[in-house]
Amino acid sequence: MTVNSTSSRWHPSLPGLLFMLWALVIPILEGNLMVNADGDPARHLRHGETILQNVDVIRTDVFSYTATGKPFVGFEFGSQILFAFGHRFGGLAGMVILATIAIAGTIGLIARWLLRLGVDPLLTFLASMTVALLTYIHWLARPHVFSWPLVILLLAMLEMRPRPSLFWFGTLFVVWVNLHGAFLFGALLVAMYVVGNVLEALTSKDPEVRRREWIRARGLTWILPVVALATLVNPYGWRLPAHLIAFFGDPYLQDVTNEFLSPDFHSAALKPFLFVLLLTMLFLASRPRPPWTHLTVLLGNTAMALISQRNIIFFALVSVPLIACDLAPVWGRTIGRRSIMRRFARTSGSGRTVPYVVGTVLLLALLASGRGQIAGRQLIDEDFSPQRFPVEAVAQGRRAGLEGRVFHEFTWGGYLLWAWPEQKVFIDGGTDFYGPDLLRTHRAILGLTPGWRDSLATYDVGLVLVSTEGSLAAELLRDPTWETWHRDSTAVLLRRRQNGVAGQDPAGRR
Repeated sequence: MTVNSTSSRWHPSLPGLLFMLWALVIPILEGNLMVNADGDPARHLRHGETILQNVDVIRTDVFSYTATGKPFVGFEFGSQILFAFGHRFGGLAGMVILATIAIAGTIGLIARWLLRLGVDPLLTFLASMTVALLTYIHWLARPHVFSWPLVILLLAMLEMRPRPSLFWFGTLFVVWVNLHGAFLFGALLVAMYVVGNVLEALTSKDPEVRRREWIRARGLTWILPVVALATLVNPYGWRLPAHLIAFFGDPYLQDVTNEFLSPDFHSAALKPFLFVLLLTMLFLASRPRPPWTHLTVLLGNTAMALISQRNIIFFALVSVPLIACDLAPVWGRTIGRRSIMRRFARTSGSGRTVPYVVGTVLLLALLASGRGQIAGRQLIDEDFSPQRFPVEAVAQGRRAGLEGRVFHEFTWGGYLLWAWPEQKVFIDGGTDFYGPDLLRTHRAILGLTPGWRDSLATYDVGLVLVSTEGSLAAELLRDPTWETWHRDSTAVLLRRRQNGVAGQDPAGRR
């Protein structure tokens, strides 16, 4: 008996096991893609380093020649600082490890919360793995991952009976607004719960239930102004939430940004979401109605996810755990009564969390300190991918001191900020700052829309750095007013001839 008791006490708990699983799998399988999927990780890294160097947030643009001096609102500055510290400690691996801890920590938090609510361990495991499957499409080293554990904390606070004091809601949102703009979703989630409480009060025939739900609705109503005030506690004040609201209200920027488009269910990556939606419909059709708060959240998040695939993340983080909570009683009376399920529950009901989480984090820190290398094996590359970014072209241009305003691929803007800081960019991934007009101009130039040459002249572009296979590269390679300065399988760097004469670069090439 003593041996069994000790064994059960020291094996990992279900939350600890899930954290270890994903914390070790994500860097190995996804580490390189997390920093190379687009140019945003490099952009966030440059912004974070700039903030650390200046000991102040970025208030005016210093990165582009198309919007120099324009007032800047950085709604991700806190996350960018974290990434900059992570990079100083472990290079790109440091950024990957920080993002990994946020992602794996979120999955572990979901499991811990569901178990504390009494949800069957196997159902908890399946719900947590479903969240992992649905959020996989956004496992990236970008600021949004730091919002994920905060979403779970807010959900747990809204489900508590009694709910925490206004102070704790205010504190959560003060932290959130200084990390990432998804605090707006948090405010919307609170509003969904208010609506759910009101609907429960209006539809219930039980006087006690009506009274209780009206009290809960009034309590949440007081939370909303606290949340609103908390979002003002940031270096930009009211400009930060106002900037975000204006950005999400711009239809053009939403229509041309892939992650804001509706899900394409022909894509293999989005088929799991379709499958979960069908299971959700089956769940709703085969049992009594869930509480109105859960149903309101489920319907609202489903609508948001169908409008924008970016919101599938919020559907996963909020709706899936709530469905597990509502399914728990039926599960316990049916599947949970089987002997194998009871054995799984007994095993999962014990174990330790903290030692395994701490040990895993220390192992990840070791990987970061080795710049992605462990036991002589490079698990995470030390530099950005030369297949996705113009690594060689930028390195040669920088070494040669190449001058002139550069026009470039959209997704390369963030990389140029990091790898060629002497150059100012045309645009980068921060479309909320540059606005729709400049994005239209950029797309028109790349698409060779009539007037594209005039646009290059208007901005006095002297260098063009674009994909070797692109139509703009093909057109300029035939144009005698442009010369090829560098060309490889990824990028071509062209320079405008001065007065029709090829320029001489420091290496002696023409």
